[in-house]
Amino acid sequence: MLSQFEHALDERAPTRGTRVTCIVAGDAARYRIVPWSNELVSNSQRQVLAEHSFREAYGEAARSWVVQLHPARYGAAVLACALEMTLLDRLGALVQARQLRLVSVQPSLMHAFNETPGRSESGPYWFVCLDALWATALLMSPGEPLQVKQLSTTRLDLALSLDREAFALGLDGPRPAVHAARFGFGSGASGSPFTAAAGWRHVDLHSLAAVPPAFKQRAA
Repeated sequence: MLSQFEHALDERAPTRGTRVTCIVAGDAARYRIVPWSNELVSNSQRQVLAEHSFREAYGEAARSWVVQLHPARYGAAVLACALEMTLLDRLGALVQARQLRLVSVQPSLMHAFNETPGRSESGPYWFVCLDALWATALLMSPGEPLQVKQLSTTRLDLALSLDREAFALGLDGPRPAVHAARFGFGSGASGSPFTAAAGWRHVDLHSLAAVPPAFKQRAA
């Protein structure tokens, strides 16, 4: 991903001082749902809980990761994302070496979620961000995230995978709608591993494939 990003910078040769936003896709961005706790309500306490959640899932390597939480709503779970500090340092160094300005590093899931049209589901629904190699599936209720899962798109039956996740969570009733946004370029941007099946409602959102997944620039 870093070599791809470096190639994109050199190919476009943005002018000195250009503001650059990096969108990090695939398994370089890791996600966790942080549940609400009545005992841990301050921002600092919620941050500690999120960092602990990543260490619990990924081990001691997660101690050096940078963890960010979505702003909390009282009584609701939130989505957290973690990026490796070494990745952030390398991105910053590549941008600085070209006399550009790195203004933001964003996970592709939330970038895609914020860039796609509004969703007005009355019950739970899946938001799926598809890139060349990975599908990141976020199960949302109208008030909070319920589950997040990263799946390799190699031989992926997305409908079956989401069925399994819903079963594990004990979701009853009709299958949640699937809102899918394609993010990236090349073979991964042209199709979807989602196969329509009985009982599924699939909403194909617009593609975010205008630029490579690790590069987006805006003039100063």
